[in-house]
Amino acid sequence: MKRLFRCSVFMVCVLPAVQLTATVVTYPVPQDANLTNDYKVQVNGRDVFVFNNPVAAIAAFDFEGEVEVAITPVRDVKWVDIRPKSTHIRHTIKDNTIRFKLTEPCNLSIELNGEILRHPLFLFANPLEKNPPKKGDEAVIYFEAGKVHKPGIIDVNNGQTVYIAGGAVVECAIFADAKKDIKIRGRGILDGTRLREIRGDRRIRFVHLQNCKDVEIEGIILSNSTTWQIAPYNCDNVTITNVKIVSDNGSDDGIDIVSSRDVTIRRCFIHTKDDCIVIKAWGDRRGYPRSGRRISGPPVKNVLVEECVFWNSAWGNALDIGFELRTDSVSDITFRSCDVIHCEDGATFSIHNGDFATVSNIRFENIRIEDSRQKLFDVAIFLSQYSHDRPGDRTEARKRYLHGAWDGVLRVEPGEMAEFAKGRGHIKDICFKDIHIIDGLFPFSIFCGFNENHLVENVTIDGLYVHGKRITNAEDGKFYIENAKGIRFIE
Repeated sequence: MKRLFRCSVFMVCVLPAVQLTATVVTYPVPQDANLTNDYKVQVNGRDVFVFNNPVAAIAAFDFEGEVEVAITPVRDVKWVDIRPKSTHIRHTIKDNTIRFKLTEPCNLSIELNGEILRHPLFLFANPLEKNPPKKGDEAVIYFEAGKVHKPGIIDVNNGQTVYIAGGAVVECAIFADAKKDIKIRGRGILDGTRLREIRGDRRIRFVHLQNCKDVEIEGIILSNSTTWQIAPYNCDNVTITNVKIVSDNGSDDGIDIVSSRDVTIRRCFIHTKDDCIVIKAWGDRRGYPRSGRRISGPPVKNVLVEECVFWNSAWGNALDIGFELRTDSVSDITFRSCDVIHCEDGATFSIHNGDFATVSNIRFENIRIEDSRQKLFDVAIFLSQYSHDRPGDRTEARKRYLHGAWDGVLRVEPGEMAEFAKGRGHIKDICFKDIHIIDGLFPFSIFCGFNENHLVENVTIDGLYVHGKRITNAEDGKFYIENAKGIRFIE
């Protein structure tokens, strides 16, 4: 038995090492697309084309295994930030080429020499596609690779899939009303540069879904929209996975969840000038607010946002609920395991109740913040320029504009409090757990109700860390608190 044991050990020692292999999928260069020469990008020695968005260069590929990425900018490089920092990607710089390895799919911002506003590179390393649809399938609206397509407005029907192949650029808006079992997927680019021209007189968003059920959006890149980008209105069972949104235009909210239920947003990357993700509720069927009418829309319930990367630019907020909340209930909303790599203005976390909803059971958990410059938590009830009972006269609204810590909030005089209180709601049962400011500034926070009957109530801070230090009280947290109760820290 001893001789057999020694022989077995010897045989194991001399077995050759297993060589790991990688599968890499790059896309055909779309003819006549708007490309940039600001960066040369290769993955395992294969060229990846770089699309030119006004705010960033965009490169994407699919892979499985371990790959080496090589990025050569035209600019001289002395420093590189690869965000989110939670990826812990280690890189080298040699001969002006940045190199690093990837073993997991991820969505990255590559920022040079500390200049975040000077055309960074957004690198989207996708997982391999599973079961992509085939061209010619009657249930598929198929946009093939290597081309720029200009179909105008696509009206999606029951059971249809819109497929944008990697290497395709599609200039269009996508619309669906009262449809079910629809999919929008692929690795290609939906280009919104000509969106105003494409929409004409139709007031629709970039991807506009109303009264729909069982919707899946996966893998695509939305570039340079001039309006809200993905907007489900009164929809049920919506899943948005690995979608990348890159824009820097006014009113270009990334994903607006309006009066919808059972929505999951996972592993997305969103750079917008306005809100990255925002939850709203509007009270008429078309989903457009009408001043002065208290019409309660469908409730918002069961929304999960996880494993996403956010960059909020010049205004708006990163993770937002509000302002328009014209429903009785907004509840059971969770944001978790996300990275906010930049929030240049506004708030990182905001609940802005400008209407009459009761907002409850909201949870923000395991969120990492790398660069937040104005407000951290902003939880407030107020009258705003978006409220259903706002002054109808624009001149009067301008006179009331506070020009303070909030964008769009209007002054209410003491003698008007009782009247405007009739249109106000509540915020309660909010939890911020394991919130980490890992770099950048330490912003202040606001918790502010409307009056003694419309309070911000029962807010739990269960682990707020600033540059590694745990914050355990409101003063050290730089909190401003008014018309609020039950703001407590867990020791």
